[in-house]
Amino acid sequence: MKSQFISLNVNESPTDEKVRLSKVWGNFISGKELDVKVRPLTQQSWIRSLEHGINPIRGIAPFTLTEEKILEYKSSMPLYSIIKPIFSELKEVAIDSGHLVVFCNNNGEIIDLEGDSLLKRAAERMNFTVGTSWLENNIGTNGIGTALATGSPMQVFASEHFCEPVHNWTCSAAPIRDPATNEIIGVINLTGEWRLIHPHSLSTAISIAQTIEGKLLNILELERYKLLDHYIESSIRNPNRVTAILDRAGQVIKANHLFYANGWVEDNSNCITDLENLNLINEQRWQSKKSEGWWFELVPFYYRNKRIGSVVQAISPKVSAKISENNVKYSFLNLIGESKDFQSVISEARTIADLNLPVLIEGESGTGKELFAQSIHAASSRSSGPFIAVNCGAIQKDLAESELFGYEEGTFTGGQKGGRSGKFQQAEGGTIFLDEIGEMPLNLQTILLRVLEEGEIVRLGGKKPMKLNVRVIAATNRDLKKASQEGTFRLDLYYRLNILSLQIPPLRGRSEDIPLLLDHLLKNVCRQMGRPQLKIDNEALQFLEQYEWPGNVRELRNFVYKMVVKVLDNNPITISDLPKEIIDHKNNKQHDYNTSNHNNTKYGQSLLTPQYDSKTNIQLLKDQELQTILKVLDDVNGNVKEAAKRLGIHRSTIYRKLSRLNELKNQGNVTTFTT
Repeated sequence: MKSQFISLNVNESPTDEKVRLSKVWGNFISGKELDVKVRPLTQQSWIRSLEHGINPIRGIAPFTLTEEKILEYKSSMPLYSIIKPIFSELKEVAIDSGHLVVFCNNNGEIIDLEGDSLLKRAAERMNFTVGTSWLENNIGTNGIGTALATGSPMQVFASEHFCEPVHNWTCSAAPIRDPATNEIIGVINLTGEWRLIHPHSLSTAISIAQTIEGKLLNILELERYKLLDHYIESSIRNPNRVTAILDRAGQVIKANHLFYANGWVEDNSNCITDLENLNLINEQRWQSKKSEGWWFELVPFYYRNKRIGSVVQAISPKVSAKISENNVKYSFLNLIGESKDFQSVISEARTIADLNLPVLIEGESGTGKELFAQSIHAASSRSSGPFIAVNCGAIQKDLAESELFGYEEGTFTGGQKGGRSGKFQQAEGGTIFLDEIGEMPLNLQTILLRVLEEGEIVRLGGKKPMKLNVRVIAATNRDLKKASQEGTFRLDLYYRLNILSLQIPPLRGRSEDIPLLLDHLLKNVCRQMGRPQLKIDNEALQFLEQYEWPGNVRELRNFVYKMVVKVLDNNPITISDLPKEIIDHKNNKQHDYNTSNHNNTKYGQSLLTPQYDSKTNIQLLKDQELQTILKVLDDVNGNVKEAAKRLGIHRSTIYRKLSRLNELKNQGNVTTFTT
């Protein structure tokens, strides 16, 4: 703790040390040879600061986080939920000791800061406040940035700071490490006036960091317990599956004996050899480097909407061959979207994949219900079995029963000799997907209910029941409860199917996923049609994000096909290329908003924006859109979330517009904008 490399012991004469260091610093930035010693870590950091091009006289920490981003960070970061109560306890201690206690993320950005209000205001004058970044490449040598650069606790005093505006301060910083990965995930820092320099300040920062790491370790142990519990439960349900369970860092918690027998797990490191250079965050499938014909599939494991580890399944050559023949094209890897609602549904689907119970998938047309059904099948113990899809709305009523349940020889004139198996028998050992279940005739609903309850079928014209081993996944875009009240769907069948259920959100409810989906679809369609990759300009993207997409992802895919055919010469897709219904929707939405605010005395007519069509001057549109956004932001005191809600657009759109405004300011071209 008293090492010359990380802390100073100058409490006997801090004034003399400050004067001495000031001279040393002055010589260094003047390019003179140092005739007085400075700590090696400090000198090395000064050299790095010069290499980063930091201005030692006027250097100041930049603001890198918006208020919105900070709030999002606090609400979504598990680490902050641990730190918050600790900071509440430390507030009074910090005030009494004349320090600020600070938490930064691993980018050196201040997320929280507690202490005396007067001291806070003094710190703000050098931009030491929430939202600024104190990495060395932004502000040179300082406790936070140098602790991150070296990976060690660091105390920086007065003129040891590379930038002169910070020379009247001292800071003591200690990194916080994730016990699972040993990576730095944050920094605790104690900052005060230079006269308060004391080795105990660094000891305190280290102690706080260790307390936080201890709590993180407790959480890690709980996560590992949950992972082990899942492995044991899964092994009991599916004893023939070859699986391993990993923690967040990729360490094997438990694995099937074949992982060790085949050398897939290294003896000393407890890691899966084939996992090298693969990320553990996304679902993926790859071929074994060590065992010919074997495949591995990695699926992230979630607990309380947080990824705590991964499940790795080894697929034998025999099973792999069966999977390739079972008509399944999609797995969870193919589900594109990062919105909270969509990820929540994926997490639910992963959880229920291995449960041998019926699933009811509800959602509008085009939301991807069959993709989810196939993904559930692919992730289940039935993945090597068949996946049989049936559209209940497309089967001829007079042939529906024989189509689903088969028939015996002699049932029909000209029927197949020996009879014929139905879709349920064809799905034996696998999954049957009953799409548009709400369109199934009532007489078939009665038979289906009996099949679900008894686990057996009787072929049309037959008498002998046949046992079935089939999982049923049904899907509908109708309200089946309402249909049961109207007498078109059996309520008892609804409850029998609805043991496990998924509600797929419509595309309009996850507009933040539209850029991801567009990028994915454009790449695939352009490759399929032999076209160079198409891009979409920001203005056109804004229109697409605001359009409601009543046909959901199916309509979006059709739009992409139209654009790939229409837009030539590698030009980006612009507003003038968009279909009329998308342009009209934008006009109507803005008209509705402007009309509702027409009597607002603060805006009056200024919120009214022109109609959009392909002949409109695009620069004028950009100016007036920005003007509208600025006025609404002004009305809601800069709250981006509320402004986005009022304007009917996504927050990312506002941030893009404001970024464009900053560019125009830098070019001296902002005369058209008012606030």
